[in-house]
Amino acid sequence: MREMSVREANQNFSQVIAAAERGETIVITKNGTPVAKITPQVADRSNDPAWRSAFTALGKSLRSKRATGYRVGTIAEDDKYGGDAA
Repeated sequence: MREMSVREANQNFSQVIAAAERGETIVITKNGTPVAKITPQVADRSNDPAWRSAFTALGKSLRSKRATGYRVGTIAEDDKYGGDAA
């Protein structure tokens, strides 16, 4: 894991991204204090435990909400623009 200042990261942003693509993690510091971490993004997040947990929680939250609105069926062209539209 490499550390670099905000200024250094800003001046070399394309190099920071290239390092992340190679699998390196970079910690960005401001006045010596860590403020951000740039890490590589995995191609398939479904195997990431944190992502999987958040996805499961979202699904559970959505299922617990009461359904609202009306189902009107298929929308025809006349429904979109009115029967008088040319």
